[in-house]
Amino acid sequence: MTLWRPDAALIRRPAYQSLADQFARAIHDGRLANGARLPTHRRLADELELSVQTVSRAYEELIRRGLVSGEIGRGSFVQTQRREPEPPYLPERLAENLPSSSALSFRPNMVFPRHRAVAVEWLRLCGLDVSAQNVSLTNGATAGMTVALMSVAPPGSTVATEAIGHHTLVPLARYLGFNLEGLPIDDSGLIPEALDEACQLSDIRAVFVQPSVINPTATLMGAARREQIAAVARRHDIAIIENDVLGPLVEGRPPPVAAFAPERTLYVTSFTKIVVPGLRIGYLAAPDRYVAAVANRHLVSNWMATPLVAEIATKWVTDGTAMELVGWQRSALRRRQEIAAQVLAGVDYRVHRDGLHLWLRLPGDRGEESFVSQARLQGVAIAPGTSFRISQEPWQPAVRISLGSTTEEELRAGLSVVTKLLLGDPEHLLLAI
Repeated sequence: MTLWRPDAALIRRPAYQSLADQFARAIHDGRLANGARLPTHRRLADELELSVQTVSRAYEELIRRGLVSGEIGRGSFVQTQRREPEPPYLPERLAENLPSSSALSFRPNMVFPRHRAVAVEWLRLCGLDVSAQNVSLTNGATAGMTVALMSVAPPGSTVATEAIGHHTLVPLARYLGFNLEGLPIDDSGLIPEALDEACQLSDIRAVFVQPSVINPTATLMGAARREQIAAVARRHDIAIIENDVLGPLVEGRPPPVAAFAPERTLYVTSFTKIVVPGLRIGYLAAPDRYVAAVANRHLVSNWMATPLVAEIATKWVTDGTAMELVGWQRSALRRRQEIAAQVLAGVDYRVHRDGLHLWLRLPGDRGEESFVSQARLQGVAIAPGTSFRISQEPWQPAVRISLGSTTEEELRAGLSVVTKLLLGDPEHLLLAI
């Protein structure tokens, strides 16, 4: 048991920085030896009459300084000596820019403490305030949402989600053995009353939501609706899985659902869609009650995120490159939205100015399969709306059109094809098949 404790009387503002400084001095003076276990966040917060958040930020600062390591399920420990010997050599290109632990290690607790501390800063840009020990690095959002579902929905349980939702949920439910229940949506997203009723009628264990534009219908859920969803989940004591892969790309968005129900929300975000596609790395933030489950399921399904990719993401977050690329993506998407508005003038479709796609409802005389096939024959690939259909309720045919996978010239030409198909005679379209 560690005997030394910080002195509450010496803490100055900002409190987390002052607290971290006290620990640093104790470590340097030898009052805290290498390997010493630090008090839990809550215990120290109670002793010093500080918030748990303040203590968490102090520990994160110590991790950033390389004085402390945080190990999921074990706690925080003083780390003043290298935990592994130096490798005999390192390839020159890696040695120039990357620490050896990132290049060669396969031990998550050794590699990722510094990356988790940086992840906390990125998550603040997403509107979420969490501790580094609640963050797992994943190989993108798909890995994150899979681990989250495995952590809260055992085989045989039921997960609720939007009637038009994530295209991988149906196969995931089949592979992982849970049931999926699609619930009604409106122009603001998932309807809280529908979730409440489903929880009363079924054994719902979790609800999966995509409230910020990445959902197929490009809907941005308002703050009031997010708070209502959180309230329903709290009333029925179910988990929330929030897929927020666009993160800070969407300007002026409300706080995440996780901000309204932090004690039960597993929050997933990533860099792939908003920085560069090859940056397959993401963050899964889980509340205390699920941290151990997330860590265990991530180990058995992925073991760990790719260290080299994590190093790039951490560097780009730290030096501002990530947000610079987010800004570039936002500007590019808004130019493409202007192209869509010009070419599709008069057409009924739904879009958000910072979204990556649009949702186009087809007229009653157009079938999805025929429309998608005709577009493909003319060199344009679009996704049928039924790819995102979760509920078996009555269906209005629609297609989802990506705005970001081609050049601006190709986008204009492709949207022109779509417009001509919409305005053409459906009888002629059928004859052309």
